[in-house]
Amino acid sequence: MTELNPKLTADQACAIVLALFDGVMRDGKPERFVIQHCELSANGDYWVIRSNSEDCVVHGMTEFCYVGVNAHLINVVTGERETVANCVSVEEYLQDKYDLTAAAGKQYVLTPQLDRANKPALINLRRKLQCTYPQTLALLTGQQRLWLTGTRRRLQDAQRLLGEQGIITQIELVPDSIEAVAIGVETWYIEAVLKAVRKRLS
Repeated sequence: MTELNPKLTADQACAIVLALFDGVMRDGKPERFVIQHCELSANGDYWVIRSNSEDCVVHGMTEFCYVGVNAHLINVVTGERETVANCVSVEEYLQDKYDLTAAAGKQYVLTPQLDRANKPALINLRRKLQCTYPQTLALLTGQQRLWLTGTRRRLQDAQRLLGEQGIITQIELVPDSIEAVAIGVETWYIEAVLKAVRKRLS
């Protein structure tokens, strides 16, 4: 995408981040912080800023490194700040934000894309879920076809894992996903995904 013309300069954004550390003390003395990195996000809507103690950044004294924060995001228009934790990348964090905005109040749900007449696909699904044939058919209709819900990114991971097992799905936006099973970081491998889907069995 074309970068936005930021209303907030890099220096102004960095000043916002450094102000967060005003009053931080170490061994009874004020801790000095510096900016490690500052750049515009890919869409040009946030300054992505990383900072740490001067001793760590400038002098390489890693024992004085502050951990837990990946980066600070400063909105180029409003100056509002968001903090990205170390457990997620800036790209993933922003993608989740963009997907949430695109959903416009609706929720992402993973649903089966199987034809009831496709006997081999139904047999494969039944075997993978270790369920009965009637249960398998029920998973393709009504509220039971709302299998999993979560961020679009998590559902894409689950979709890929299921696809590798021959279970074809799609991601839909629905007004209410209350019937679907919420998934998160724990569903990073196929057995966890299948276990989540099994919860939809009647």
